[in-house]
Amino acid sequence: MTSDASKPRRILDWLGMVSGVIASAAMIFTASQAAFAGSATNPSNQYATGTVDLVDHLNNATALFQVDNMRPGQSEARCIEVTYAGSIPDPGPVRFYSGGATDTGLGAHLTITVEEGTGGGQTDCSGFDRETEIVSGTLAAFNATQSSYANGTGAWDPSSTPETRTYRITVALAPDAPNEAQGQSVTSQTFRWEIKS
Repeated sequence: MTSDASKPRRILDWLGMVSGVIASAAMIFTASQAAFAGSATNPSNQYATGTVDLVDHLNNATALFQVDNMRPGQSEARCIEVTYAGSIPDPGPVRFYSGGATDTGLGAHLTITVEEGTGGGQTDCSGFDRETEIVSGTLAAFNATQSSYANGTGAWDPSSTPETRTYRITVALAPDAPNEAQGQSVTSQTFRWEIKS
């Protein structure tokens, strides 16, 4: 007859055998699962940045205006072609603004009008086809209020590359310019176009 004291031992032995059988089965199942495998790869990925670039037909080297001895009522117009030549095909809009100037007081008596359009890429504006006016006021106000991309102006938003717009810039001395405007000047006037993607 088996004593009651040996029952727990037999139960533990039985549980040990069952655990061993389960562990062995798990190992066999895992080994059989690892018998087949497959994978896919996608190599040689790469990334490169595009460019945003504006080019004017004067190559940033020649002043658009060189006007001396202006008299009241005199008006001077010049045209300049600007081309978007970046590799990003649809960047943000182009903004036109002042890059600064040295003004002894004449800017308050000079008006500036800037128009966007096409054609007329030469400085005499022959063949210019106006699309919209983007600046109208005194040169002093333009220099003071439109001095960065954030407060610049313009309607051109390139949708391809290359793409070109022409800007006709007209500067005039007011017909009623006061006598104290004599001998004054605006020098180092910079016009700037900027684009961001």
